[in-house]
Amino acid sequence: MAASRPKHARYCRRLTNMHQAGSLWESLAFAALLLAAPGWAAQDDPCSSASTSDVRLTLAVKDGRAVFQKGEIIPLVLSFTSTAKDRYQADVRNYDRSGRLGIEYYCVEPEAPDPLASYFKYGSFIGGGLGGTRKLDASPFTAEADLNEWRSLAPGHYRVYAISYRVWRPPDPGERTPYGRIAVVVRSNVVELDVKPADAAWQREQIRSARQVLAGASSPEAVRSAARVLRFLNTKESTRQLARMFSGLNAEQPGGWDLMFGLFGSPYRKLAIDSMREQIAVPDHPITSEFLNALVNLQVSADPAWDPPPTDQAQMAAAQEFRKRRQEHTQALTRAETEAAAAALARKTGRARALTLNGLLMAGGGDPELAGKIRPALIAAWPDLPPAAQPCSPIWAANFQKSSQAR
Repeated sequence: MAASRPKHARYCRRLTNMHQAGSLWESLAFAALLLAAPGWAAQDDPCSSASTSDVRLTLAVKDGRAVFQKGEIIPLVLSFTSTAKDRYQADVRNYDRSGRLGIEYYCVEPEAPDPLASYFKYGSFIGGGLGGTRKLDASPFTAEADLNEWRSLAPGHYRVYAISYRVWRPPDPGERTPYGRIAVVVRSNVVELDVKPADAAWQREQIRSARQVLAGASSPEAVRSAARVLRFLNTKESTRQLARMFSGLNAEQPGGWDLMFGLFGSPYRKLAIDSMREQIAVPDHPITSEFLNALVNLQVSADPAWDPPPTDQAQMAAAQEFRKRRQEHTQALTRAETEAAAAALARKTGRARALTLNGLLMAGGGDPELAGKIRPALIAAWPDLPPAAQPCSPIWAANFQKSSQAR
């Protein structure tokens, strides 16, 4: 078996713990009851926030464009400056472990829906990520974002502005703060843009081009860009392609998060679920534990009966009971989808079969009968399991534990 790969260790521990809790999304979602939400989530109306006077945030559409087709990526540039030299700093980050960076909030008039409302409906996820800081002065510090990640815009005219929570300052003498910093809210100027109905030929070309990149030997950066094109198109065909292309969230698929988020953001939720189920029987499509989790949670999050109750302290007992029932429901769906994937194993080949075996073992929730069937087959298929997936495999973990005990 492959040697240990330390760079995957933290990811594997997180993934293993989440599966043991019942499901990846279930564990993350209920962490919302314990963790603080982003700054904007704590406000009834983030868009009404006032701005600090000596910090300036300038918002612009990249390349100065003002007209976009529906589903076309709308790239934004945020530029931060301050007239108070060395007083303010900005966090320099471009990713978050939750899958979406929450240190800015984008306000749109007229209002437009959040494409990931169903995914983030619990309000907070286990976030964080590596980054640095930058002192603000008259020289602009810039960051970039895609508006589509926060808002799905139908054809029309829009006014857009940003609320940022990435700026802070050290406490003044006498100021008390448990974090050693004073958070500062900054509001940008308004930009105006138009979204027009998408041309059908343009949509087809976007899908064709993205598929070509995703199916080829492209760089991770090109794969992520292509995945984001598919993610935001929001057509029936782009939804089908997202299901066909998505397999997991690890290094084997650099665009995995965008492909998965595209399925959650698609206005065609039933089509997304049906298209994912179709992939279970496709010989060369890996059915990983992450694929199964996404399939299950697309179903759960689409059902209003499982929307979270208010987190009122007086209703904690009811909330805990709701959590238990929801977790049982999620586990039942997971068992059903896992059984469907196990029944289709005979059709899987090569790498897809090895990854599916590994996914079934991880998603099985410790079912001894399933493990008894899958484990020997996975050991036999081990040479076909990609190196990036091996350290996360229960087979590798058991072997590593035995080796450690022998030492």
